[in-house]
Amino acid sequence: MMTRRTGLPKYLTALALALALVACGAPATPPSGPYARFLKGDESVRKVSQEGPFTLLDIDYSTCCGYLFGAQLDYQRILYRDKVLVKKVERVEPLRGFGRPALVWPVPLGDGKLQVLSEHGGKAAFDTVDLGLYSHDGEDGYYHGYPIAPGVRYFPSNGGVLLSGFPLRVQKLPAGLDCCTGHIGQLAGTAPDGSAYAYADSRKEPGAILVVDADGTKREPVPLPVTPTTASAHDLSPHTPLLRWFQSSFAWTKNAQGKWNAAPVTAAPQGKGVAAEDVFLDVPAGYRRCFATDNASCEPGWRLLQAGELPTLFKDGYVPPYSYAPPQGMRAFGAPVTALIASRIGYGGTGYYLYVDASAEQVVATFTRRLRERKLPFVRVDECPRTEYGNPDCAAQLGERLGWRHKLDYSLEGALRWRPETGAMFVLPTIAVAIVAEEGGGTRVSTLARYPAPPPMRDN
Repeated sequence: MMTRRTGLPKYLTALALALALVACGAPATPPSGPYARFLKGDESVRKVSQEGPFTLLDIDYSTCCGYLFGAQLDYQRILYRDKVLVKKVERVEPLRGFGRPALVWPVPLGDGKLQVLSEHGGKAAFDTVDLGLYSHDGEDGYYHGYPIAPGVRYFPSNGGVLLSGFPLRVQKLPAGLDCCTGHIGQLAGTAPDGSAYAYADSRKEPGAILVVDADGTKREPVPLPVTPTTASAHDLSPHTPLLRWFQSSFAWTKNAQGKWNAAPVTAAPQGKGVAAEDVFLDVPAGYRRCFATDNASCEPGWRLLQAGELPTLFKDGYVPPYSYAPPQGMRAFGAPVTALIASRIGYGGTGYYLYVDASAEQVVATFTRRLRERKLPFVRVDECPRTEYGNPDCAAQLGERLGWRHKLDYSLEGALRWRPETGAMFVLPTIAVAIVAEEGGGTRVSTLARYPAPPPMRDN
């Protein structure tokens, strides 16, 4: 019987092994340059930076075996007064504005701990800082916190942590919201006496605000018009524009219960109609009006629904947080209002769901009439032609009526891909709305997405 062998011929295998042995046996390349005495073989300096008495070397290290079998590593080395202080470390950044030269880096496998190196009393001093956070938000150049004031860094999370010093102090902020209304937990402002904090749902495009006391007690969240923050050359960090936006847009006030709240500096304009309609028709102006019961700047007469109310609408007695009952006799889109809920939406943070006591056909007809009365352009997604897969294809209508000539950003496109089986779906210049019949009777008007005008698009 013949046995068929596969693989490299013996002489090729032997040749490859010989090459590997020769390469690995080659002498290391001796270091060169002004920092050669601080390097070992095959190390080279890619970058040098100085922070007070500390010299930070960014090092490239080529392991043995050359191009075919080797690997390229990079790490950092810290020199202090012409001596190696830290031989090998990663992700080191300057810690500036704290009154003394300092460097900071994460403790490997430290679950949120940071190592801070500074000079104190003419000597190098190490401090280990426990943020109490498994992870926090960051970006290139700001993985170790955002400077927000001299000697203060902010580590965003759901609330987050403030690091100040020297001496170094950690202050854990109360948690924001990370549930029903979406994530509202980016620090936007601090009350005059430091006993409350304002959080936004986005650092770059805030669209909701929430006030939380230091003990964790929360005010009701308030959705807002989505407003892009603007950067300045004088900003301490990319978080500064959010702080400036809040400071210029809101004033700290006390509510009827003596609790801190944030009130808009400029009063909301008089809407063109009922507030419960405006939030679905005229987003820039409509979202200047709000429904929170503990904020004097919001619409009067609304109240929070209690557990067990409206059993035909909310099953098993569960009422979602921030569900509101309207003032007596309130009507929207030609029908009695049952409830209004502030909630997380598919795109754009926080929006509203409105429940009215009328058929979906009636509400769709009135909604369409309101759009035409206000001369608002729109596209009825449920009336667009369908692709061979049954999905609506509205490209032509969106281009003709809304001027959207390119494909939408993938996230927004996904939020608008929903197809109601009953009722209708409307795409407006700054909002997408679905109107569908409820199983227990009545109709729900839902915010699917909020976006700027024009919305984010892609080139292909």
